Amino acid sequence: MTEPTSTAAGAATGALTVLPVAMLGAQTDALGLGLFAAMLVTLWLGSIDTHRKAFAAVCLSGLLAGYFSPHAAAYAATKFTCLSADPSSLRMPMALLIAIAAPFLVPLALIGAQSIARAWIARKGGGE
Repeated sequence: MTEPTSTAAGAATGALTVLPVAMLGAQTDALGLGLFAAMLVTLWLGSIDTHRKAFAAVCLSGLLAGYFSPHAAAYAATKFTCLSADPSSLRMPMALLIAIAAPFLVPLALIGAQSIARAWIARKGGGE
């Protein structure tokens, strides 16, 4: 049985973000796949337990997949010569990979950035 919090937030995210983001240059097929994959990943994450967290995770993951999948596909095609025959065929798998990884990696990056910022503030003489 699906989690109503994550499913409803994912559906609302898809409806609210696809049209304006498509006008700003995101790959719509990668964006749609990213939103769907992120919605499924949020169902399994225990740390996403509110509407706000589910909305943010799905929206950010979908946007990252929509905008960065062409760049990730081009990078993978240059690094792995066996894949360089048609780099555009890598765009959808990269969108799926980005959308699956983003709900895990973005919170880790934010925690790391917060600890770096606190250390920098403490070193400058302010803060706690």
